[in-house]
Amino acid sequence: MRASTEIVRLLTEYYAAMEANRPSEFGSYYAEDMTLTFGNSPEVRGRENVVSAFRAALDEVVSLGHDLVHVWEEEGGVVFFESVGRWVLRSGAVIEIKAASKITIVDGKFVDQRIYVDNAPVFEALERERA
Repeated sequence: MRASTEIVRLLTEYYAAMEANRPSEFGSYYAEDMTLTFGNSPEVRGRENVVSAFRAALDEVVSLGHDLVHVWEEEGGVVFFESVGRWVLRSGAVIEIKAASKITIVDGKFVDQRIYVDNAPVFEALERERA
């Protein structure tokens, strides 16, 4: 079923904090023992480790915004959504990447986040910037 207004608002606020690169704010959405699986990368466990993983990526760019496309909410706090990530690079280039994610939310905190995306175009552009 389509997600509630509350869930869409929560995701919108979370991604606004990420776009502004405010780790303490976006990290406040994570449960202490949260897990993050990003594509085929190894699972990251624990709030501080997840914040560090995202901070490392965000520190490479001017910003990373997310536009929610479709959001579905299931029982047990499971939320699926499509989004478009808008990476703004230091060169001024903007790269948009489609993604799909699954987040499990318990008591208002993310306990598990899985992101399915191919960020190769972003990594290639970052390499060109460094050259």
